[in-house]
This record gives sequence, C-alpha cells and structure tokens, in this order.
Amino acid sequence: MSVSRRRFLASAGAVLGLAPLAACGEKTVRASSCEGYAALDPAALKQRQALGYVDVTPDPAQMCQNCRFYQAPPAGAACGGCQLFAGPVAPAGYCASWAAAVA
Repeated sequence: MSVSRRRFLASAGAVLGLAPLAACGEKTVRASSCEGYAALDPAALKQRQALGYVDVTPDPAQMCQNCRFYQAPPAGAACGGCQLFAGPVAPAGYCASWAAAVA
C-alpha cells in the first residue's frame, strides 16, 4: 500500500504532537475527549490552527478554563467554547491568544 507524502507528514505530525505529553511527568494534563471537529468547516479549522489551539496546554498555568475568552460548558458537557473561534474547546486546552480571566 502506497502512502502519500502529505498523509505521512500529517500522521507523523499527529504522533509527534502527542510525544511531549509522555514526558510531562506529574504535570501531564489528560488529552481532551472533546468531539465535533469533523463538523467544522475549513475556515473554522484554519482559524483554530492560526491561533495555535491545542487540546492540551504546554503550560498548566495557561489553560482555556482560566482564559478570559473561554465559555464554560453547559451542565453535563465536557467541553466549552471560545469567543475567538468556533467548535469545542477542551478546558485544559491552550491557544496563542490566551489571556488571564478577569476576576
């Protein structure tokens, strides 16, 4: 079976993107169980990518759940939303636009 270079690079990027999680020790934040990315249109996915959104933060002090743009999930839901882009947002996620929530 032949694998295209694009598919190989996408798969390798996904695997390598999870590698830092294994080395985080006690500060490891579990990967999100958020779903719904498949329902997003290409423009929404591009916006998330442009902001550098990831489901697991590289810095436990800067998580979506303590960001001013985070929208808390409804009762019983695992994932919230964001004022900056569409789709589900993991509470332990992160993006480059993170800003401390105003108390």
